[in-house]
Amino acid sequence: MMRLLSILTLIAFSAIACGDSNPQHISTDMIHVPATASGHENSAQSFPEIQFTDTVVDLGNLVEGQSARAMYAFRNTGNAPLVIADVSTSCGCTVARNWPREPLQRGEERFIEVTFDSRKRPGANEKSIFVVTNAHPSTIELKLKAWVIGPESDPASIPSTEN
Repeated sequence: MMRLLSILTLIAFSAIACGDSNPQHISTDMIHVPATASGHENSAQSFPEIQFTDTVVDLGNLVEGQSARAMYAFRNTGNAPLVIADVSTSCGCTVARNWPREPLQRGEERFIEVTFDSRKRPGANEKSIFVVTNAHPSTIELKLKAWVIGPESDPASIPSTEN
C-alpha cells in the first residue's frame, strides 16, 4: 500500500514538473479565443481578417516522384495586425515551407508556400493545409489537388489538362 502511494505521488509530481514553466510562452491555444485578437469579444472593428485569393490550388497532372509547389496568396483585410501562428498539413507528403512569421498590417499581402511530393501517391490526391491565425475564424482550411500518373496508371483514367 505504501509503495503504491509513493508511486502515485511520484507520478503526480512528474506531471506537475512537466508543465510550462515559462509564463511568457505564447501558444496557439490563445489564438482560438476570438476575444484575444482585440480585447473585446464583439468589437469587429479591431479584428484582423485573412482573405485568400484562392483556397484551392490544383497542380494538375504530375508524374509520380515529381515534387510541385503551390502558392496561396492572402491579404490582411482587417483593422488589426494579423498573426499566423501555425501552418500544418494533413499528410507528410505535403509540407508548408514558407509563411510570414511577423505580424501583417492592414492591407499587407503575403503568401504561404506548400510543397507536394508525389512519390507513392498515384491517382487522385487532395490534401488539406490548416492555417491558424488570430483572425476569426481562427483556423482556415486550404486544399491542394493533384493527379499523379504512376507506372501502373490506366491512360484512360488520367484527366485531360485541356479546358
